[in-house]
Amino acid sequence: MSEPVTSSAICCWCRQSLVQVDGIWWCPTDACRTRQRSHALGRQVGLGRGKGTKWQWLYVPTPKQVEFDACPAKYVLYGGAAGPGKSHAARWALYRRCLRQSGYEALILRETFPELEKTHLRRMAGEAELIGARFIESKRLMEFPNKSLIECGHMDDAAAVKKYLSTEYHCIVPDEGSQFDPRPLLELSTRARRISPDGTEKGKFWVVSNPGGPSSSMLLDFFIDHMPDWDQYPSKLREKYDPEQWVYIPGTLDDNPYLDPDYESSLALLAPWRYDQLRHGDWRVFAGQFFGTFNERRHVRDLGPLGDDVRWFRAMDWGYNKPGCWGFYAILPDGRLYKRSDRKFAGESVQTNAAKLREKSEELGIKRFTYNVADPSTFIKTGNVGQKEAKFIGQSIAATFGMNGVTLTRGENDRYNGWQRLHDLLRDAPDGDPWIIFHPSCKYTIRTMATAKSDDKDPDDVDTDSDDHALDETRYAAMSRPHPLGKAKTRRHYPAGTMGALRHETASQSLRLGTESTRAAVA
Repeated sequence: MSEPVTSSAICCWCRQSLVQVDGIWWCPTDACRTRQRSHALGRQVGLGRGKGTKWQWLYVPTPKQVEFDACPAKYVLYGGAAGPGKSHAARWALYRRCLRQSGYEALILRETFPELEKTHLRRMAGEAELIGARFIESKRLMEFPNKSLIECGHMDDAAAVKKYLSTEYHCIVPDEGSQFDPRPLLELSTRARRISPDGTEKGKFWVVSNPGGPSSSMLLDFFIDHMPDWDQYPSKLREKYDPEQWVYIPGTLDDNPYLDPDYESSLALLAPWRYDQLRHGDWRVFAGQFFGTFNERRHVRDLGPLGDDVRWFRAMDWGYNKPGCWGFYAILPDGRLYKRSDRKFAGESVQTNAAKLREKSEELGIKRFTYNVADPSTFIKTGNVGQKEAKFIGQSIAATFGMNGVTLTRGENDRYNGWQRLHDLLRDAPDGDPWIIFHPSCKYTIRTMATAKSDDKDPDDVDTDSDDHALDETRYAAMSRPHPLGKAKTRRHYPAGTMGALRHETASQSLRLGTESTRAAVA
């Protein structure tokens, strides 16, 4: 037996460095090593005539790969960064199930046939003999003596996709699933619904992927944020969606001790956004990202209770057939904006909307709002079409809000200056913290800030085909306040020892504590 070699890779359970023994990387802790062994595959091999046999390990998963294999959830997203061995782990997890259960049927998919051929098909042809299976290249199929099988496919043509959607499997593995079209990918998940032959598992849907494709945003919503955009799916989804069954297992370069040490250096040649995707597994960055400076680790935090001298206001982007959004903002003593909460809505009358707005305000414990800035379109009345000069009749949405106890102020709808103001708010103030902070409960706003794309024809504007309602509402809020730099110069100063100075210090201390705790969590 060779001497153990220590790796920079860390066990995700006990945080010990992995060690290599006879070419296999193990955790040095007995309990962790036992868990690795329980998901490994090996065989007895002969040493020659009269020399007996020895045990040969064919596959020993790393601790993070065991986390993936053992996850009890139906839907699992495994990956993030490039290089943690996610495709290899998925394939061998299927081998283990097929060898131990008669009649187990699985499907591995890539987006195109060339991708499938360069990855799984090549490797499965060589691995079949090791595990006692037969690989039929013409059928892209691995058969096991106990009637289990693993089918390989791609999404290149409609006929192939239709075939997969007409069959049920015990497990479906879309490899590099972020590259798939979101709709077929979600529809595929409905075909992983057969209970395993031994009765221990319901159908499995394993997405192994790096970020950076058409389905990245959907995977982020379902698996990581646990906040699907309900408006895009049937109403039943809200009732049936169980976050505990949609699990994200992040994989990093540091999980894989088998990786070439120079692999990380090769990623330095990529564009910054692609580097963050493949090195750090960041699902919130992508090409054409409109708010490139938005960083959830810096811009999102809970500032805790605020002082009595904080002023509050609300902002609204109206929507009925399309969604609308309300935002609840605090103006901090140092001029910062703090978005405490948001409320997405659709299909509500003004009366219902105003009532729910009051309920939300009471829930947040906010008793008084200085003003309510709103979508300028809410001030437009109905016009008589066909007359030379349209006469505006009826009652505007803003007026109806006023009759229901919510007085609206017309928002500024200059998109270019509005987006620039929001960019400025996302930048750091002189003390090193951003001019705008979002409470973690602002999930709708945070998601749309992170996924907003530039318009293809106008990079200085947001792509209006995207879900931009929270962005518009935040833009109205930003434009309702003085520019942050101007506010910093005219910021009110309180004499030392006064109640105002004490409240200002309390708010500043709350911001500092939130920053320190966030930085500690990141570290």
